[in-house]
Amino acid sequence: MIQNNAMITIEGQQWGADEEPQIIRLTTEGLLFFKNDSWQVAYDESETTGLDGTRTTIRVDTDGTVTLLRSGSHEMEMVFAQGCRHLSNLQTPYGNLAIGIYTSKAQATLGAAGGAIHLGYSIDINEQETATQKLDLEIRLKG
Repeated sequence: MIQNNAMITIEGQQWGADEEPQIIRLTTEGLLFFKNDSWQVAYDESETTGLDGTRTTIRVDTDGTVTLLRSGSHEMEMVFAQGCRHLSNLQTPYGNLAIGIYTSKAQATLGAAGGAIHLGYSIDINEQETATQKLDLEIRLKG
């Protein structure tokens, strides 16, 4: 398995109907690696994201599908395939939620030198639309 230390810059935007986008930007250390025929990036969440105690792994498959996996205090799998809706469960310390994700954009260029992941999607919780989101990650090798 090829594995490199990486600096990951994350910018997330979230907004609901008639709302201004809320923007979160942060940079964290993580790993970039190739495993099971896909490039992956992994990092530990912090108090800043409200997911302290959670590890996030983002996998980019050869068909362009992007999968976000969270383990630890908040467990979840989110699948992003452009033009598709995916159903998932979010397990939190406070209970489970049924989440639907409709992906409007899933673009990724990830390889041994780093790269970027761009996602656009809307989320509904228990079939009630709650937010539109945009997530951009830039991955650079450290050192």
